[in-house]
Amino acid sequence: MITVPAIRQSCAGIDVGKRELAVAIAVGPVDKEAAIETRMFGTTVPALQQLRCWLEEHQCSSVAIESTGSYWIPVKNVLEGALEMVLVCSRKHHPKKGEKTDYRDAIGLAHYHRHGLLTGSYLPERRVVELRDLTRRRKKLLGDVRGEKNRIQKVLETANVKIGNIISDLFGVSGQEMLQALLSGKPLPVSEIANLAKRRLRLRIPELEEALQQHQLNDHHRWLIKQSIEHLVLLDRQLEELESKILEYLEPYRAQYDLLLTVPGIKEHTAAAILAEIGPDMSVFPTGAQLCSWAGICPGNNRSAGKSKAAHIKKANKFLLIALVEASWGAARTGDTKFQAQFQRWTRNLGWKKAVIAVCHSLLRTIHAMLRDQQPYNLNYAQAKRYGSSRRVAGHGAVERASRVPVERMNLLL
Repeated sequence: MITVPAIRQSCAGIDVGKRELAVAIAVGPVDKEAAIETRMFGTTVPALQQLRCWLEEHQCSSVAIESTGSYWIPVKNVLEGALEMVLVCSRKHHPKKGEKTDYRDAIGLAHYHRHGLLTGSYLPERRVVELRDLTRRRKKLLGDVRGEKNRIQKVLETANVKIGNIISDLFGVSGQEMLQALLSGKPLPVSEIANLAKRRLRLRIPELEEALQQHQLNDHHRWLIKQSIEHLVLLDRQLEELESKILEYLEPYRAQYDLLLTVPGIKEHTAAAILAEIGPDMSVFPTGAQLCSWAGICPGNNRSAGKSKAAHIKKANKFLLIALVEASWGAARTGDTKFQAQFQRWTRNLGWKKAVIAVCHSLLRTIHAMLRDQQPYNLNYAQAKRYGSSRRVAGHGAVERASRVPVERMNLLL
């Protein structure tokens, strides 16, 4: 029978919950079976301090913590600095169905950790974690903005106001002026509201008049729309403050941030999101392939009996995947780059969905090499010869405007 030798004399495993922590300590010489001791602790700071003292009494050198939601972070805050911590994905030690208890999970963690069979998750430094919180919150707030815009359009639909069929952006200049006229409550003629159209939209004034004819907008609908507009104004102000905060947190990583802006398809907000997710230090990921595997944008292995079967990408960091997909679409539409040629070639063979993920993989490997070598993106000689240009690809660092309603204009609707 093959046995795996132990590498730690005293270590612990912690099964994390919201209210309780199941802790198991494995103590004993590496050439003998370990003695297991278990206890249950609370999750308040005094209880976590008792846990730290208990671990120090047993001369525990390292702890494996299950990454359950965000409940492991308070444990990390108290134990950090006192002993080594390894954050473990629960899928890597999940017991068989029907055999799961909190203590069994903790004992299994301690046993695997004692024998060095657990791989720790990537934990960036605190400032990068805080930057990650800011970029993720920005993504959530932009989703809230889109949600409120959809609610306004839904109310207009229920009131037989069909201008959404004609105006591509209801929250542009023309759309907002028409919406302001509708919310005023005055009995304005349809022709006067339609005449608020600007530029090329004026060619469709007859269609706008037909879309507004005999609409059913009443005080109830106006009240609902004003509620959504007030929320939009609040969200816009929060987004402005959030963007200023993100720029402040990016200052220590300005060099890496500027490098990312030289990559085709990556603009300011996308660069901030990617940097917050992967961190500025590429020594954590020895190769670009390992970074892509951690990001979950490479297919897993599904090979048996000498046959390779189809395998999908892994479920990993969804915020990083979203940022990479956005950047990949931009890179695929940028001329004189290898990403455009790759996308066109892969689309013919794989279809556009798989081609986008393949460009994400190529893009992330390029980013890894740039941050590792501290070099900006540029076309090498072979690529320059192929694309008929020897110039460096210009950075796409123009200010990326968020798709949201300006505060000054939206206040006019209130």
